[in-house]
Amino acid sequence: MEGLTSVLVTGSDGFVGRHLVRRLKDKGVAVEEFDITNGKDTSDEKSFEGIRKVDAVVHLAARTFVPDAFENPARVYRENINGTLNVLEFCRKNAIKKIVYASSYVYGRPECLPIDESHPTGIQNPYGRSKLMAEALMLGYYEDYAIIPVILRPFNIYGPGQGDVFLIPSLIRQCLCQGDTIVVKDLMPRRDYIYIDDVIEAYMYALFKYKSTAPEIFNIGLGESYSVKEIIDKLQTIAATNKKIISEGQVRKNEIPDCVADTKKIEKAFGWTPKYTIDEGLRKTVSVAAGLCKR
Repeated sequence: MEGLTSVLVTGSDGFVGRHLVRRLKDKGVAVEEFDITNGKDTSDEKSFEGIRKVDAVVHLAARTFVPDAFENPARVYRENINGTLNVLEFCRKNAIKKIVYASSYVYGRPECLPIDESHPTGIQNPYGRSKLMAEALMLGYYEDYAIIPVILRPFNIYGPGQGDVFLIPSLIRQCLCQGDTIVVKDLMPRRDYIYIDDVIEAYMYALFKYKSTAPEIFNIGLGESYSVKEIIDKLQTIAATNKKIISEGQVRKNEIPDCVADTKKIEKAFGWTPKYTIDEGLRKTVSVAAGLCKR
């Protein structure tokens, strides 16, 4: 859709949303910013009243923090599922045929590595289940109303501007700003960490280069995994610190020991590949955080 000139972005003031909106505006696209911070709530259908028709929608808005999902599952299901339904209804009523949906890691404990899109889904937390249910809604609206979803399944996104409740921002703050120790719950879990700029590039490809005629699902990841301990070691090298590492030995409920994304499908469809290694992405993230932290 090279002729695409206007996009509605839900969750426009979130971590991914801010980066995507900036990129779209740099391209000259008219962006309809839709976020709880400007009074727009996807789970409230009245929030869509008066929103003008656009060429495509990127649906990012969601409750995303897994520990909170266990504490308040009803809110997560309500906001993530009803929010998606209202976005799809907006598309249906306005004859918008293209939507890019931000799903998540939904595979649960891997049966094999790396994990491709055909791997069975088996996520074991309310957040992930809400994402799978929303994916099902996307596929239903394609069958019934020919709204064509591109469903992106990012693994672990990180980068400048991410909230401190997530692992890498928390570790960076501890490296740069807080005390003489770095405290974590568990050093062992391995994750596939993908830098935010690479994620945004995938969204741009999905919007402007991919000629979708049917629903598609794509993983977004680096294709490598790193333990919490390895991430800490890399950050300490970048930050030139040597703080003591303390693990509380708390294993999260239904913890996944390792996950690695197979991204062959998106590489073939979009020509997308990650540009940032883990070291390059961490270095860029630390350089921004250092300017915000009074040491």
